[in-house]
Amino acid sequence: MSTKKNNLLSLMSLLEQEKFYSKAELIPLIISQKIAEYKKPIDHLYFPIDGFISIYEATHGHPLLEVGMIGREGMLGEEVILGAKKHNFGGIIQGPGEAWKISTQDFKSLIAISTELREITKSYLAVRLQQLGLSIACEHFHEIRARLAKWLVMSQDRAQSSTFHMTHEFIALMLGVRRVGVSIIANDFKKNGLIDYTRGQVKVIDRVALRAQACQCYKDNKSIYSSYFRLKYPSY
Repeated sequence: MSTKKNNLLSLMSLLEQEKFYSKAELIPLIISQKIAEYKKPIDHLYFPIDGFISIYEATHGHPLLEVGMIGREGMLGEEVILGAKKHNFGGIIQGPGEAWKISTQDFKSLIAISTELREITKSYLAVRLQQLGLSIACEHFHEIRARLAKWLVMSQDRAQSSTFHMTHEFIALMLGVRRVGVSIIANDFKKNGLIDYTRGQVKVIDRVALRAQACQCYKDNKSIYSSYFRLKYPSY
């Protein structure tokens, strides 16, 4: 069994983990890869280890809009526990890494016999629903500067590194704002020594100052998670 861990899977007993890993495979997460598509069948579930996934809403006639982010603290496809057969949102790899991949059929077989995995999945589904509501409020009420700072810190947490791949175009797309707005604020962050960036690489220089710029939603996301799991939320 691999020593690499996803936080949710690490909550299970070693015996239950062994059962899971015997059915799962470790796969690479390739940046910009669409790992889930809206209204397409949920054929597999994913448990990231050191990569991360942007969950996005695709509204007809409009660009994609990020409504959530999943790293090693979570999973993709948890709605199958409610009987869902198709994805409610799309998913695109935002940060490269690895994830455990398991077929929906094997996952359903496991939750039928594993109380631990079933309860963890149900709790995480509750977390995601609350975080989705928070994301909607954040998009509506908070300014771009605070949202961008939050998004950069959240990305750093999941990348587990002060440097990660990102472009202004992709950030603007995920935040649902114009690229010029992102560029102006990013330049200001760079000027004040919070970040640096070049050729699609972002480096967080002053994390404390960047967190101070982020909206309350960063802390609220962590609070939602910790209210269900006695587990440290991913933080760089």
